[in-house]
Amino acid sequence: MGRPWPPEDKDEAERLKEHAFNRCIYNNQHEVFSKYAAYLRDKEDDDKKVAIILGWGEKATTTYVNLCIGDAPDVEINDVYVIEERPDEEVLIDTSRYGHGAYEITQDGIIAQNPETFYMVHALGNIRKVTAYVFFSQFTVEKQEFVKLTIHGKGFLQHLLYEINSGKLGEKQNLASFPTYAGLQIDDKGMQYPFGKDASGKPLLDEILIVRVDNALSSERRYGRSDYTPSVCSLIEALELAFARREEVLAKFSRPVFQAPESAFNHFNHAKLVWEIHLDEPILLEPGSLRAEYLTWQAELGAVENAIKDKMDQLLYMMDLVKQDELGKAESGTALAFRLIPTTSRVRKFATSLKKAIPKVHSLHSKLTVALGKSEQAVEPEEVSVVISDGLPRDSLQTANWATMAFAAKGMSLETYVALTQGLEMSDDPESALQKEIARIKGAEQARQQAAPAAPVIKLSPLGQEG
Repeated sequence: MGRPWPPEDKDEAERLKEHAFNRCIYNNQHEVFSKYAAYLRDKEDDDKKVAIILGWGEKATTTYVNLCIGDAPDVEINDVYVIEERPDEEVLIDTSRYGHGAYEITQDGIIAQNPETFYMVHALGNIRKVTAYVFFSQFTVEKQEFVKLTIHGKGFLQHLLYEINSGKLGEKQNLASFPTYAGLQIDDKGMQYPFGKDASGKPLLDEILIVRVDNALSSERRYGRSDYTPSVCSLIEALELAFARREEVLAKFSRPVFQAPESAFNHFNHAKLVWEIHLDEPILLEPGSLRAEYLTWQAELGAVENAIKDKMDQLLYMMDLVKQDELGKAESGTALAFRLIPTTSRVRKFATSLKKAIPKVHSLHSKLTVALGKSEQAVEPEEVSVVISDGLPRDSLQTANWATMAFAAKGMSLETYVALTQGLEMSDDPESALQKEIARIKGAEQARQQAAPAAPVIKLSPLGQEG
């Protein structure tokens, strides 16, 4: 009570401000760009100005996510395939645009949480160690503002509700008096212990039910860096301004302001008592002129086109993206993979973070379900295996050639060879397509060996006993 709201934490305030800015870019709400907004501000007075949104932020993030999890990650717990739904795509979108995404493990399943909705509390002297996540939700009831806080700590959750008065936390409220929160099973301090607590009141597990996925990190950063860096944002703004100004020029040359000598005014408007030009009628040139031609307008946009091309090339370079026409020139899957090396290198950071996060997510989920009595066995992160494909389209011919060489060298099993070359799912089920095909291959091979003529047997006498 009496503390400022929002908290006076400069780092967290700047983080949330950055997140809000990046969300607008991802959602193509590019009025957040100051120069672009200023350019369009007088649009009502100039109907030739148009808003052009290129959506490069969304395109880049979508490309990264598709290359990282174009196919859902294969997750196994103790060699058993996991079908539990996880919001991997949502978390990776946040990881790209915000710099980090977050899973929350709840009794209802695994969900994604927006980093704009929580503060991170760090240990003193260790900026990477988060001791708590404080989620907040503001709402208004009869013109009075309130804020609901949910603190995720090690082994506990605490629910608090305050009114907001003049930018400060006011009286603490009774959660039960608000219908939305009346069903929360909490003690008089708003505490919950999802894993249970011992006789002394301490949590049985000191785990936080939030798992973060970070983008690229550096030594001074508390969380990953967004793909929407200031340099990228400045190029996006410059490109959108360039496109908008080019359209403005084209619009003005399609409806230009006409200037002509007095003799070109060929129609007298009796209502206004002025001479006017009707362009659908021939215009009489000056006396003695021998020139006859159609009246046209030309706009020289070569320099503008070159500037746009240079900016686009630079933006693609900054975001590690490849031109679509370059991808179309790839003669094979290998050639395509080589062209996409810059993009896949960036995406590999996503995959690495995701492979670390998913085992912890499933481990926490299993421990929570055991605590809730919904399951009997908890698992540790080491018991969870994750395989993430790179999302690139496969070249079937190259795959078949590589698999054939590996199989011939006895570096690959028959099951793996058939699954790769025929696109079948790995399975031990005798009724599966893979096992039926293997049985057919083995049966055909056995029949071939039985039908082959017996090899001739040649007996030779010992040396010296011939004849």
